[in-house]
Amino acid sequence: MRLNKLSFYTLTLLQSGLLYAAEPDFVRLKAISSEAYDEKEEKNQTNIAIINKDRFENITTLGDAIKHISGVQSSSFGPNSGGPVIRSLSGNRVGVYENGQSLNGMNSISGNIGIPFDPIFSQKITVDKSSDAVRYGGHAIGGSVNIDTGIISKEMEEKSHSIDIIMKKGFNNVDARGININVNNQKNLSTNIQYSRQEISSYKIPGRSKASICNSKLFPSTGGINSTLADACQKDASIQSTYHTGSQPYMNDYVLKQIENDPSIFWDNYDGLESAKYTNDAITERGGKTYHNTPNPNYVANTPQYKQDKINKDVTPDTNKKIWNSAFESTHFALGNTYFLDDGSYIGISLDRINSEYGVPGFAMDNFTFQKVYNSTPVNVKNEQNRYSIQSLFKTPYGLLDNVQFNATKNINKSGEYLGSTNANTYKFDTTSAELLLNHSAWDKLNGSLGFNFSTRDVTGSGNKRYLPDVKTDTRAVFFTEKFNWSLWLFEVGYRFEQVDHQVKDGSFDQSRNSPNGKLKDQDFDLHSYFTGIGFNPTDYLKFHLKYSDSSRAPEINELYASGLHFSEMVHEEGRQDLNKERSKSLEFTTQLNIANAMITGTAYQTKFDNYLYQTNSGMTTSANRVPLKYWTQGDTKITGFEIDTSYSFDFRNYGKFKVSAFADLVKNKLESSKSKVTNNDGIYFTNMPTNRYGASIEWNREDWTARLSSIYYEKAQYLGKNVNAEEPLPSYNLVDLYINKKVQLKNADVDLFLNGTNLLNDEARPQNSPLKYIAPLPGRGFQIGVTLHI
Repeated sequence: MRLNKLSFYTLTLLQSGLLYAAEPDFVRLKAISSEAYDEKEEKNQTNIAIINKDRFENITTLGDAIKHISGVQSSSFGPNSGGPVIRSLSGNRVGVYENGQSLNGMNSISGNIGIPFDPIFSQKITVDKSSDAVRYGGHAIGGSVNIDTGIISKEMEEKSHSIDIIMKKGFNNVDARGININVNNQKNLSTNIQYSRQEISSYKIPGRSKASICNSKLFPSTGGINSTLADACQKDASIQSTYHTGSQPYMNDYVLKQIENDPSIFWDNYDGLESAKYTNDAITERGGKTYHNTPNPNYVANTPQYKQDKINKDVTPDTNKKIWNSAFESTHFALGNTYFLDDGSYIGISLDRINSEYGVPGFAMDNFTFQKVYNSTPVNVKNEQNRYSIQSLFKTPYGLLDNVQFNATKNINKSGEYLGSTNANTYKFDTTSAELLLNHSAWDKLNGSLGFNFSTRDVTGSGNKRYLPDVKTDTRAVFFTEKFNWSLWLFEVGYRFEQVDHQVKDGSFDQSRNSPNGKLKDQDFDLHSYFTGIGFNPTDYLKFHLKYSDSSRAPEINELYASGLHFSEMVHEEGRQDLNKERSKSLEFTTQLNIANAMITGTAYQTKFDNYLYQTNSGMTTSANRVPLKYWTQGDTKITGFEIDTSYSFDFRNYGKFKVSAFADLVKNKLESSKSKVTNNDGIYFTNMPTNRYGASIEWNREDWTARLSSIYYEKAQYLGKNVNAEEPLPSYNLVDLYINKKVQLKNADVDLFLNGTNLLNDEARPQNSPLKYIAPLPGRGFQIGVTLHI
């Protein structure tokens, strides 16, 4: 299917009368700035958050970098892999971008695959909590996260050369080191070189690696076994009945004589049951004969005939004070070069390579077979990404446009899952994308962009536990936004038309016998997304903003074509190629109050999904693997929630500046209706959802000193899902972090000395939304000391 020409010309004509002068950033909403004491930005915050590097350079995963934002959490697939969760949405619904170009790959399909991310030298992270489908397409239906790596200079540096050297020593935290070099001619050429490395051998924890409910809730009081919990805890649980030989008063002489004459009768006639040798009767009559039974010498009156033994074996180790298989290492190298024109326009090219290898903590494939002895083979992940990019901006001081941006990227990402050192499956995502943006602003009242986007992605897989076929995906899109400021009012609108074509390349892919798909077929989707918003600022200190978004997402290749054991998710996964596109209709209302040094922002939102894609449990397990059989299906859902952010700044002059902040957030994701016939296995809420949170922090800034103490309280889950058995809630916990930085000026260099502390209370922290919550908590108390040298 080809791009609808009428849509293309209509959008172009709509823009042509409006393009005049300029704003380079698409949908440039006024944002929350996490930079301390940036009062101008704080008084203009909406549902976009900008996090500067001092807030995330001491962490490992992208999810951890942004989890202090209200409404945003980390997926926490162990301490080494954490992706963004925005208002309960993640994976294929949250777009992750680097310098505006997509990083979505296997990390959006399989939660144990980490997002390639260098926290040491990245400059900032921008998080849009609203649907960003107009800007980035269906993968951003639940919001977007954009990483600015700083590898391509956007303006000429003040000095002709600079070097940043960083060294960090971790105590229950990663060791890290890196160097960033900039060399330029102060005219038109600037070059950046970055190298960094992070590593840790293992993480310590306050207690045992497995949650206490893995023992206390494994055998419900109503009887039986909570098999869902047993699988999640990586337990081999069973109930065995044992006969008490002293429970009956007599030996059954008839049976005993049969066995004495022919021992095979014990198994052929009596199935080897010990109870057949005993009886309550003093006399047994068989075949016209009378047998006077011998008294049982072991008999004890009132002894029950059977006792139940509850077998509770650990498939994977339940380690003490340590997370099993939690090692991590990552290496990043990047090179960027920018050529500047006389008017400030630029053309930049870059290449970067990031390699990481880490363990999936507490998790092993041995969960899928019953054994007497378990020698667990750990699951490990290897990631390799090579990325080649062009970023450019051309200013046009005459004509209809202010500037034109052209960006293109070649991204090759290879993600492999290993059982010990043996490859289980490896997937290569080879993506080429290009984007053209035409930006304008007219008389400082009207500004916007017209954009064109194209990408092609080849996914190829290998390995004996491969569950996806080879698929090529082409995406084409045209989009625009306009924002009009008039007096006390703000009006904004945006629209995107997008085509997604999936083409199955591998006809030899073996589907399982459980697959609902026949022959795999190509699928294509036309997507329409738009938003409209209105803002009203009656005074300088009071603002209101109402936004409505209608967004669409095409099913991804795993939702359409997956077939087989997806062991990192502990499921046998089956896609359905007859699935329809998702559609979300979202309404959010934000109120902001700024009085002097105080700020309060509150947002309430509701999102209704038509054809929401999720995995439903069939109620069966696959015999070969002992994992639940799940099918991708669709239903209507409703997401509701609110977020509140407050802050107050104090200036004590000689004693420095203080800023006190707090936030609270709540989200519910509820299934309204489903096309699935087995909704009784799923419940009305989804499993692994974020819990309510309450956060507070205090910051201090005085001359060369900076300090920050923060706390986030994670409440015990209230809205629990069902996976055949009801989801078990985990206790609440509180994460307290500390950051202290001291700047020292030397003759030819500036030095930053810092101390970073995490989980200072040493709480046993198990995020309810983590798939590994029952077998691997977050790390315990940790520290990091370090120095950054600026030359």
